[in-house]
Amino acid sequence: MKSRFHSTQRNMDTDQSVNISADTDEPTTRTRRPDDRAPEIARAALELFVTKGFAATKLEDVAKAAGVSKGLPYLYFKNKEELFKAVIVEGIGEPLVRANELVDSFEGTTEELLRVLVAKFREFAESPVGGVIKLILAEAGNFPDVARFYCSNFDLRGRALFAKMLRRGVERGEFGPIADIDMTAIIFAQPLAMHAVWLRSIAPYDDTQPVDSDRFYDAYIEFVLKGLRA
Repeated sequence: MKSRFHSTQRNMDTDQSVNISADTDEPTTRTRRPDDRAPEIARAALELFVTKGFAATKLEDVAKAAGVSKGLPYLYFKNKEELFKAVIVEGIGEPLVRANELVDSFEGTTEELLRVLVAKFREFAESPVGGVIKLILAEAGNFPDVARFYCSNFDLRGRALFAKMLRRGVERGEFGPIADIDMTAIIFAQPLAMHAVWLRSIAPYDDTQPVDSDRFYDAYIEFVLKGLRA
């Protein structure tokens, strides 16, 4: 049976396909097996990386959490950085595929599409998997190869998703002209990502600003729509 982990990789666009060893000169040493345990290992690693931190988590800890033998992760991933990349694929890959399918098939107005996309992002960000965003930002300086892997394969796709939505709105006459759609897409994406990080870092200790994500998302949508409406 093919794993969800592998099907997510296959669903990525061919011209930007995800290869966990793409940033190295060495071919991957992982062997795909009929009883592929890579998704289980990646999901266990995600939870541990988010709760304990990447550096503090050992592959033996991941194996125990995944319910596999101590040496099995090494059969799929040649080192912990390769496992980190698999965690990114497992955590972000499938939501991005689903979001692209949503944009391509959506039949309502672009304002309605924007609201749905923001709701989907919130659902992702507030789920346990959403912790992967904070994890990547926290470890980027220590593991630049992983950071580059994320930027070229996932952050780029997230921006392209917003750019596609913006072009749709402009082409349908629902949004006014946008001089620089690609930069506008970055402006759209970053506040959402930063709010997700804030919730898992500073928010629990900020007595001056109680957590109220409903207010944040309502204000975000109101703000961007005022700037977009023709």
